Amino acid sequence: MKTYDDPMLQQIADNLASDDPGIRRVAVLELVDCGEPEAAELLILALNDPDPAVRQEAAKVVDEFDAVDIADALIAALQDSNEVVRNAAAHALADLKDPAAAMPLLEALAGTDDPFVVAGILRAVKPLRNPAAQAPALQRMQAADAGVRREAVAVLGWLKQAENLPALMERAQHDEDAEVRRAATGALVYATPEQVGPTLVGLLHDAHWQVRVEAAVSIGKLDYQAALQPLVEATHDSFWQVREKAVDSLGKLGAVGAIPALGVCARDPMSNLRKAAIGALGAIGHSDGRPFVETAMDDPDPDVRKLARWAMSKLDAAA
Repeated sequence: MKTYDDPMLQQIADNLASDDPGIRRVAVLELVDCGEPEAAELLILALNDPDPAVRQEAAKVVDEFDAVDIADALIAALQDSNEVVRNAAAHALADLKDPAAAMPLLEALAGTDDPFVVAGILRAVKPLRNPAAQAPALQRMQAADAGVRREAVAVLGWLKQAENLPALMERAQHDEDAEVRRAATGALVYATPEQVGPTLVGLLHDAHWQVRVEAAVSIGKLDYQAALQPLVEATHDSFWQVREKAVDSLGKLGAVGAIPALGVCARDPMSNLRKAAIGALGAIGHSDGRPFVETAMDDPDPDVRKLARWAMSKLDAAA
């Protein structure tokens, strides 16, 4: 084994060579406090330790190190025989966020078809926003594994390129997996309302409620004014989560025409929906909403009453 000039680093190296896995686990934790650049070498050794508990500990602390070589070790750990180690390595890769690791990650992506490894690498590549990730992400949008498609969607959403919108809209509308559709729906918010607004309106009728929630949220973020009536209709959705987000977005749109529908929601048995409705009426700030806000001042839920006072101040200021 290599010897080190630094006495503390040498002691850690000796402990990592111990026959006792407990001592090796403690040595991993000591690496974090060491502060020596060479500590990264020892961390890579720990990532290949024969004991899965040691490998897991090493994967947990890897984000404390800057060495690009660690990305290669984590990619290898994605194929570990122990599921806990694989998951720890995947999380550590996602936390790496080192632009210098982009090319090693993409090179590894080109050399594997293992769904878990591919998904882990895509998750790590996403926050780096490297343009070179566009082509492999587009290719993986057609993968058989839904988890891979979901991560590919996320990469393209973070890249925010107009040419990727058709592929994202296709996934949002037609992917067989609801979570992929939801992720693609949320990824569309970097576009203009004209580019994706009609698609988002259509997604308010998706078979899965979480996709409908994401569509309602995205419409509000994009301030898609043409969606006023579809959002009003969504306030009657069978899932309260969809109704709540539709109400929120009506407030963001400043939709005066939605005030009657918001008034109905302000009397809903569910307090979350009442809060959303009063918040939207305050955001719109139109006098037509005053009767509903006044009624909410006596609401049995203290949070609704608090929000009603805020909404009333907005109405008074507008008047």
